[in-house]
Amino acid sequence: MERINVAILNALKVNMGYKEGEKVAIIMQEWNPKFGEGILPKFEKAKELCFRMYEVFRENNVDVEIISYMPEEARSGVDATKDVYERIGFKEIIFMPTVFSLTHTNFRKVQTEKGSRIASMPGFILEMFEEGGPMDVDYNILHKNTEEIANKLRESRFVRIIADETDMKVEIDKELVHVSSGLLDKPGKYGNLPGAEAYVVPVHEGESFGYFTVPAGWGGAVPLKYKVKFIVEKGKFVDVKGENKEVQDYIEKEIKPLIFGGKDFEILAELGIGTNPNITKDYIAKKGWNTLVAEKIFGSAHFANGNSKGMGGKNDVPVHIDWVVPNVKIFFES
Repeated sequence: MERINVAILNALKVNMGYKEGEKVAIIMQEWNPKFGEGILPKFEKAKELCFRMYEVFRENNVDVEIISYMPEEARSGVDATKDVYERIGFKEIIFMPTVFSLTHTNFRKVQTEKGSRIASMPGFILEMFEEGGPMDVDYNILHKNTEEIANKLRESRFVRIIADETDMKVEIDKELVHVSSGLLDKPGKYGNLPGAEAYVVPVHEGESFGYFTVPAGWGGAVPLKYKVKFIVEKGKFVDVKGENKEVQDYIEKEIKPLIFGGKDFEILAELGIGTNPNITKDYIAKKGWNTLVAEKIFGSAHFANGNSKGMGGKNDVPVHIDWVVPNVKIFFES
């Protein structure tokens, strides 16, 4: 069997803990012409992956179905359509290799409550199954290493993150620490593929404060054109700054609406710590920016604004944006 096909089958058997006779769904998003031609290649890549997974599973006698729909909005966090709810019924395993993430949506929550095991894979492409890629790791070891970091989070009240032009102190909710290691083999379990990260919801409007800087070429849902500094006070984003007027004009137009464009969009919703040794800055530079992958970079941290309810928090808004910072030092404080 071709190596990529073996890796796809391993995702089903190892990551999802597939048992013979279980039903599998693959959620696929269709391109909406109103989104414009520029985003069409992402939908084509996602469709290529969906059909390859479908073919591999069918060839191995898996009861699998592709459920496709057309999103109405070009952003993550928008719920699936009514038709998807009706068609899916109950599937033990759900893969979501979508363009726009369904992780923090009611659809994902409803399926989790049914007991489905869910792999959310926004922006995932077929190449991630290649040798040396983010899926080509020992996920049992990765789970152990990620769990160790999660335990440190559970034992801490504050986490301090220091990097270039970054000094953040985050007050965390110990009850809302999560492990997204890529092992999703128990009923009601959900997370991202590829793994892995340990992540936590900060105390809502708590004592988190400081600043962090995302380099040019990093992101964000898309890579930033310039280096950008984000300011946080009392668990909220309060400002975004650039080095000069040109950068600030860019921030006012492209960045601030994502954070201050709606009620409670500015809430600090997540601190995440990447743990996948196969995901590096060089890998991202070679393959192109993808937040789902970049937030798992070993030695990185990410801070999100917006929705935390999908992770057990209080903030229920239709936006969740991860901002990734490389080369961090992390200090756990009681």
